[in-house]
Amino acid sequence: MRVIMALLTLFMAAPLAFAALSGPSPIPAPPNFYISSRAAMLCSGQVNNIPINIMDSGAASPQMQSVVLGIGGAKGVYLVGNGTVNAGNVNPNTSKTAYLPVFVGTNTSSLFSLGVSINYYFDTLYSDSETRNITFAVGSCPSPLGISVNPNSLAAGGIENVSVSLSNVGRSAFSSVVLRMSLPGDDGALLSRQPMLVGTIAPGVTRNITGSLFVYKNASQLVPLNVTATFYNGTMLNQVSDNIEMLTSGRINMTSSGFATSPALPSAGSIFSVSFVLTDIGTAGASAVTATPVLPAGFSSYGSNSVFIGDIGVDSQTPVTVSIEADGSVKQGTYRIPIKLNYLNGIRQNMTAWANASVVIGASAFNATQARGVRVVHPQTGGGIVVIALLLAVIVLAVLFFRERRRNRK
Repeated sequence: MRVIMALLTLFMAAPLAFAALSGPSPIPAPPNFYISSRAAMLCSGQVNNIPINIMDSGAASPQMQSVVLGIGGAKGVYLVGNGTVNAGNVNPNTSKTAYLPVFVGTNTSSLFSLGVSINYYFDTLYSDSETRNITFAVGSCPSPLGISVNPNSLAAGGIENVSVSLSNVGRSAFSSVVLRMSLPGDDGALLSRQPMLVGTIAPGVTRNITGSLFVYKNASQLVPLNVTATFYNGTMLNQVSDNIEMLTSGRINMTSSGFATSPALPSAGSIFSVSFVLTDIGTAGASAVTATPVLPAGFSSYGSNSVFIGDIGVDSQTPVTVSIEADGSVKQGTYRIPIKLNYLNGIRQNMTAWANASVVIGASAFNATQARGVRVVHPQTGGGIVVIALLLAVIVLAVLFFRERRRNRK
């Protein structure tokens, strides 16, 4: 900081001036004046109301009449408004301060010389046009309007919705808030109409505005998204701008097809499997793919809860099978079983997709037999033991009956 202040002092000690006098000859000497500013540092990415002090130092010099200020010659620095500021008249041996609303871009160098143009009349018939240079430092300053963007990454090769949050962290309400978004033409195109009208933002309030953009398939891995907000803070126009670096990766589009259940009609209390084919029809492959069934009540995973699939390339198919056990209390009917697919994209972000399977649970073997009119009594029940005993008694009686008949024949 000391080095910057020393350089500022050096530049301000020897300002450059370019004068152009006009009027009928002979032209008298113009007023002896100089300009300065008490602002040593300007805020990057914001509108700075730069105080310009105009001092007419000659006691006997003529009055500076209808003074108009402007700027020029600095890269990334723009005067907000109609391009000029009227300062009025400056009397001899007095000074006047006028404010230049200047937007300083984020790409402005940390130390730059601003050319301040001064146009005025003197002695009514004569005019003077000069440019005086003032050197400023540029740094980051807290902004009364905070800007954030969600998400911070974009999928190339399709339409992306971006939510911009504008937060009023100041003490006064902002009115006539206008938002503009832009990105390099080689990386994509905005689909939302620009500018976007936001309206009023009260202190402590955050407004969310959604914009749509199309990211080209061959977009850069880092895309600078420029977000600029213009607003009135009650007294003057302000502007805040930020270049937000957005990560881009190829678009992954998981589709599932060919669902099959084995056995085709599982029953309550049985183990079955659901198989399907997973295809990536996007523009980039997925890695570390896993499948996890999200099971309704009465069902549980048989074995591991998740199935590791691995990598899936673009336009390639991979078979997936998950094993499930149905509880004995599950009723007949059709059940929807969502299968959650987790994977990593090209910038190692965790992503999620879904495959939806339908499983029909049929009748159990016991119920199916009853439906055909045949009653089967299990031997482990009390009724079963009685029936078996009766059958044995019948068999014994039959044997005795046939033996007795043979004896009578003899």
